[in-house]
Amino acid sequence: MKSYLSMHFVVVGHRGLPSTYIENTYTSFEKAFEYTDVVELDVHLSKDNHVYVIHDFNLKNITGLNKVVENLKSYEIDEIKIENENIPSLEYILKNFPDKYFFIELKSIDDSGNLVKNDIEKETIKVIKKYKMENHVCVISFNPYSLRNMHILDRNIFLGLDYADTSEKYMGKIKYEDLNELGISVFLPEYNTKNLQDFVNLKNEGIYVIPWTVDDEKSANEINSSNLNGFITNKVDILSKFHK
Repeated sequence: MKSYLSMHFVVVGHRGLPSTYIENTYTSFEKAFEYTDVVELDVHLSKDNHVYVIHDFNLKNITGLNKVVENLKSYEIDEIKIENENIPSLEYILKNFPDKYFFIELKSIDDSGNLVKNDIEKETIKVIKKYKMENHVCVISFNPYSLRNMHILDRNIFLGLDYADTSEKYMGKIKYEDLNELGISVFLPEYNTKNLQDFVNLKNEGIYVIPWTVDDEKSANEINSSNLNGFITNKVDILSKFHK
């Protein structure tokens, strides 16, 4: 992944291609890969320690079931359908796309802002290593504690910090020294034009900077012209022309 980011300005499919297909499904990733080699996905840990690809903690929005992923065992999750598809496991996705690149977001801060205490870091590393995808992934999170745990478990895993405007309330403004101390190589901030120079400064310090979620050509042009490393988009089919 590090070599790939060094050689390319990347247009990353946010949860695949959600503007046309259901996010975080096999089909969404498959279609996104027609336009890019890189997607972002979200992972949760089931009650029996299997890693699943889905964004929300509660399945209600996407399946109509008022159930929390972390409270379900894998056989229960495997029985749930999103239209005609299963909720994919991380294993299934990595196994089926061995030549692609993934930003894997650990969902370890729940919807109330509480830290989720489980073994998602350890189990995610197991899956990555099982399919020999260490050089094809960057593990990311809004939770710096999760990233610290990943760094302790395996110092060779490429890490990225997600950052929103609301993150500043509990983390302050991020500096190069903060990222370096945690072993973080990629900064993934919520895009805002007023913060563009801060992003450029981090890039000049040696951090890969890839903002989200960029769905319009004006913002895509700003990021491309500023010599950042790429952006994450819901419309990779339309904005893939920036990938180079």
